[in-house]
Amino acid sequence: MIRIVRSRPVASLAISTFAGCSSYAVCTEYQSKTLVKDTEYLPREYSRDKIVRFWKQRPISVISRLTNIVHELLPVVGSYIYDFKLCGRSSEELQQQHAVRLKNTLTRLGPAFIKFGQQLSIRPDIVPATVLKELQKLCDAVDSFEDEIAFDTIKEDLGERAFNQLEGLVLVASASLGQVYKAKKKGSNEIVAVKVQRPDMLNVVSLDLFLLHCYGQFLDDLFHFTTEQIPFHADFIDCFAKGSYEELDYEKEAGNQLFFKEEFRKRKCNVFIPDVHRELTSRRVLTSQWINGTQLAKADPKEIQRLIPVGVELFLTQLLDIGKFHSDPHPGNLYVSPEGQLCLIDFGLCAEVDSKSRRSMTSAIVHLLIGDFDSLINVDAKDLGFLPIDMDVSELKPILTKILDEGLLQSGSNLHARKRKLISISNELNEVFFRYPFSVPPFFALITRGLGLLEGIALTGDPNFDIFQASLPYASRRAAEIYGKHQLHRLRRNNDGSDR
Repeated sequence: MIRIVRSRPVASLAISTFAGCSSYAVCTEYQSKTLVKDTEYLPREYSRDKIVRFWKQRPISVISRLTNIVHELLPVVGSYIYDFKLCGRSSEELQQQHAVRLKNTLTRLGPAFIKFGQQLSIRPDIVPATVLKELQKLCDAVDSFEDEIAFDTIKEDLGERAFNQLEGLVLVASASLGQVYKAKKKGSNEIVAVKVQRPDMLNVVSLDLFLLHCYGQFLDDLFHFTTEQIPFHADFIDCFAKGSYEELDYEKEAGNQLFFKEEFRKRKCNVFIPDVHRELTSRRVLTSQWINGTQLAKADPKEIQRLIPVGVELFLTQLLDIGKFHSDPHPGNLYVSPEGQLCLIDFGLCAEVDSKSRRSMTSAIVHLLIGDFDSLINVDAKDLGFLPIDMDVSELKPILTKILDEGLLQSGSNLHARKRKLISISNELNEVFFRYPFSVPPFFALITRGLGLLEGIALTGDPNFDIFQASLPYASRRAAEIYGKHQLHRLRRNNDGSDR
């Protein structure tokens, strides 16, 4: 042995180092799993520091997951570098192929990466338009897990009393984080929906969030030393991580659901939100009132035309008045009841907007609709965080004024004209985002996504639907409440010299 070490000192040192590190990692992992249960150190409320500390004690699990991620992502990154950097190709068709490959890879990597892809799909300041379009197709539908596992979760969280109150559980839907059962409450004719979380989701999601945090921190450190860019990667990932982690707490979702039910009731909004059965709800199980209905996107076109204005006003009420809004308004979360009432479900992912931002957004909508682009760019864009407060916008103002005026206001309600304008705006906005120090606030990106989804549903029932015109009635009423009718009227007069 001594002879081998003397003849091959470098190889011997490398082997010894590897063996020592491996032994340390195995020992650390073993101790962390035998001394305490994994979930005891994972926080109920999102805490980046606690999650980082938790996974630093489990190096083998981290390395294993990292290896799987690298195995999936390396071919995607490698082909991107070869095609776009080494060969200099830049065709739209090739971009589309790479976007599809990225989407499929994120889907295979699981919930955290799916959510991350969805978050990127509403960040035009980070990824190109072609990739945005493809990532928006990410679907969270996955294979279901066994009923026995779901029933064990219900029993662990709620005890036998759950099965003493429920009967006839039938699987009806499956998603990335959990699956939904239809059941009947014993002793009554009440039908309920029971959502059960997939096994080990807290560990699976938090581990991926830990790795994403490490990646973001690495990028920030790298760009700090190599460029003048202000670090933003870790904070951006943290915004995504907080929302994703909170989706794992079904009691928080139940609280959100009841909060919105009460807020809409106080404002007499024409929307139905199902009741929550608190006694049958836990961190991993959510039981709520069953809704018989049809997805709004699949309803009769006349029904869509009737209800979409309700949906738009509902969204703006959350955004500009309540200050907390449903951040995941995909078509599967909007239903039409047999009585013809709009129904809203799934409150796992919600975002808050502070009072200052609500006022600034109301102001921005008013300035946009009356064509006061000077105030929109000089004041509103800075107050909302799109532009630095001290930025000189003299060079940018003519570009944005042309985009907003020709693309949004002049096209009016003509859908085809607006589509042509929006395509041009999309390309120009992407160029502006990369050239100037633009930054889209995370909550504002979700707002854009929500309004876009509502418009997509509306267009299936009304080809001439215009989201801006549909937003005008409520936005004007809300602006009048904040600024007063006389001031709002004066703003309009001063801008165009006439009464509107």
